[in-house]
Amino acid sequence: MKTFARHRIASIVEKWLLVEPLLLATWTSHTLVSEPRIKTIRVQRGRIEYNPGFIEQLNDRLLEATLRFEALRILLKHPYSRRQAHSATSYAASNLTLQEYLQTELPFPRARHVFGDRSYDKQFFEFYYHKLLDQEPSSAPTSSSEGTASGALKAGGTGTGEAALESVSIKSESSEAASTSTPSDPPTDLLSVYTDPTLSGIENTDQWDQDELLSDRLDELVRTAQANNSWGSIGGKLREQILANLHPKLDYRAVLRKFRTSILSQQRRLTRMKPNRRYGFAYMGSRRDFTTRLLFAIDVSGSMGTEELRQGFSVVNRFFNYGVPTIDVIQFDAKITTDIMTFRRAQQKVQLTGRGGTNFAPVLAYLNEHRDYDGLIIYTDGYAPCPEPPQNRRTRILWLFVSEEHYRSCYPNLQHLGQGAYLKANAPISASA
Repeated sequence: MKTFARHRIASIVEKWLLVEPLLLATWTSHTLVSEPRIKTIRVQRGRIEYNPGFIEQLNDRLLEATLRFEALRILLKHPYSRRQAHSATSYAASNLTLQEYLQTELPFPRARHVFGDRSYDKQFFEFYYHKLLDQEPSSAPTSSSEGTASGALKAGGTGTGEAALESVSIKSESSEAASTSTPSDPPTDLLSVYTDPTLSGIENTDQWDQDELLSDRLDELVRTAQANNSWGSIGGKLREQILANLHPKLDYRAVLRKFRTSILSQQRRLTRMKPNRRYGFAYMGSRRDFTTRLLFAIDVSGSMGTEELRQGFSVVNRFFNYGVPTIDVIQFDAKITTDIMTFRRAQQKVQLTGRGGTNFAPVLAYLNEHRDYDGLIIYTDGYAPCPEPPQNRRTRILWLFVSEEHYRSCYPNLQHLGQGAYLKANAPISASA
């Protein structure tokens, strides 16, 4: 059965060579491993692990939908940059995100079925994760026990979206029977286990963790697809989601350390999101949260391109992975064009205002009026007159340029006002001393 299951998977993936080059490249970036000790199929640590019995239960159409589902999970980097404290809810949010964009015939629900609101369609992982926690916060599942916060996402949702797809008959198994089953005596319907986060969420997200190396490798695959227009069937909103996950090359901890030497809180707290140094994920790890108050000023003048602006807001989103609780954001061109925006979590869409000329003076004037910030990051292409130094000398300034070319050209005129750094396409951040 093991060999036959692998052969079925290979036969489907081989068909992607001409029609789905990005999915094929994503799939082959991982090692395929038969793992009878798990119930269904999962992605973790550069491996795609599967139970041969689960593969054999699926007909060819459902198997291809499942493989496509897991390939997109990898491409969106849920196992490598999206680990959350509540495992079953994390799995539910991942499944909900994928179903929103793929609308497969697998029995996953759509957001409108879970929340009863069509305005929640086609959102992103963190949005769904927090919305699911908000539904039943007192019973949200943790990484060590199963809960009911994701109960609305159990198998049996229509999962067909607005299109009238052929329905899939799913025989429901009791939670007790499914949770006590063994690989040698599998439940009658493993597909319902796969789609039910209370039955497989903890097992399938057990080894999800931050992995910069794999994330960078996936970013390169996406950039290649973008350069060669080899997206296959991936288009529209899903393509936007994938591009939004590209990581600007930036050492975020180094940037934060530039602002204060006492950047780390003296209060250590336990967390399930980091392994214990001695015992791994069997015990809670610890982290010291950043306490720095950051102001991020993004240049929205006409000289800043759409891709450069997207990268700028992606930088803001990435700071939340490093313990920063909130970031205040302002937009500016010749003046400050928006009221201050306080981000408490990653944002997927931001309304831009401005697109005129560039003047740094209003940003520094704002800094003089608001002296409680530890650091100001000014994200810009640098093409503007050098402003007068701010009276506020407490807040440290970092000029973050869109590229090395802009850094070399513009930073020498600004270096007396603060440190400098730039985003680089294929290597970590380069920064001034």
